[in-house]
Amino acid sequence: MAGGNGGQGASKRAILVLGMHRSGTSALTRTINLLGAAAPQTLLDASAGNERGHWESKPIVDLNDEILAACGQVWFSRQRMKVPPAEVVRAKGLWRKLHDTLESEFGGASTIVLKDPRISRLVPLYAQALGEAGYDVAAVLTLRNPLEVARSLAARNSMPLRKALGLWLRYTLDAEHDTRGMARAVVAYEALLDDWRETTGRMKRHMGGDWPDPTRETEAEIDAFLSPELRHHELAMPGGGLNRAAAAGRLYRELARLSDRPSATPSAVVTGLAELSLAVG
Repeated sequence: MAGGNGGQGASKRAILVLGMHRSGTSALTRTINLLGAAAPQTLLDASAGNERGHWESKPIVDLNDEILAACGQVWFSRQRMKVPPAEVVRAKGLWRKLHDTLESEFGGASTIVLKDPRISRLVPLYAQALGEAGYDVAAVLTLRNPLEVARSLAARNSMPLRKALGLWLRYTLDAEHDTRGMARAVVAYEALLDDWRETTGRMKRHMGGDWPDPTRETEAEIDAFLSPELRHHELAMPGGGLNRAAAAGRLYRELARLSDRPSATPSAVVTGLAELSLAVG
């Protein structure tokens, strides 16, 4: 998509952290917050699955569930959207509510970071709404080994492996496709934990904009936050084959290659095979 910013004169910036649940989006969002972007006012409480916080807005999560329901979906749906969510939101009278929620959660902050995995399926809607609010919009695609994500979902939600892999594919395909033409970066969760300085440095270069230099106190806080204890279910990447796990592994590797050139488009063969694996149920 080519849109998604506030046009000429926009002085505010919104960073969308995208990726499937359990992909490291919380860790990346908190890191971006510590690097200078404002987090929402009403944060979800920490939980057993996210002891260090989700770093996402409860009102926005609730509204996204309402929007998905209006689109005939839930957070664990794997079907493509049949109607553009922005059209549904306008038709259902939810546009004003979305604007008001963004305003109440972020106020007049000049740089904000917005994360709810559901937004991976609602990127055009949020790009429009944030653009109308005067923001230039950038995105970060968060990648994690899809088998690790699936195992984590199995532990948290008792979700079958095949279904969890399908969700990873749906969220990842939608997030990548709908951020084409936007300023974006690709961040692998493993790379963030291994060397957050180099990883976020590359991320900032790709997204552009002004970033304050982190203080020693900020660096120490990020060092303490991004401990190896955050990573559970460390598994080998899916190998070759024609099953869903293999399709997810191919897509992961294809997108990981975009970390150095995120404006590039992934192979149509890889994305097509991923979509095909979803079409078979």
